[in-house]
Amino acid sequence: MTEQFAWRPERVRVGTVGKPHGLDGSFRVSDTCGWWDFPLESTVLVNGAERLVSRSRGDELAPLINLAGFETRTAIESLRGATLELPRAALPEPVEDHYFRFDMVGCVVEHADGTQLGAITAVEDGVAHDALVVGDARIPFVAAIVPVVDIVGRRMVLADGWEPVAIE
Repeated sequence: MTEQFAWRPERVRVGTVGKPHGLDGSFRVSDTCGWWDFPLESTVLVNGAERLVSRSRGDELAPLINLAGFETRTAIESLRGATLELPRAALPEPVEDHYFRFDMVGCVVEHADGTQLGAITAVEDGVAHDALVVGDARIPFVAAIVPVVDIVGRRMVLADGWEPVAIE
């Protein structure tokens, strides 16, 4: 990963050590991010310390993993609730037309004529789509409204004639 992604946080949360499963140190990952499936032999940060994923099964929504050095139920129970993170350098690239929220925050939103509306301060979950928060407005994050997404250039462009909706 190059320094072109310097805005990314040093660490990104991908889950939490959840309930132990069995006696061998396996546990369910709670509060998963949904885009990281804890591949075998990958490294995650647990309370800031590097740990190797020594066993991985399940899927990205309900991973069941083991960490090297924590081979008993008692050992993994001692980590229950600990944050699981990836360092910036280990982040995968998102698939085409998918974006990490932390990559969108800070991007400048502008009209097609170049008039800037401001920077994205948050990305909110929505039922049908996410919403970009810019100042006191929300912008539906859909291709028909935001046809230009330039993460590396730190900008997004709204479709001609579209105006943001004020937050009430």
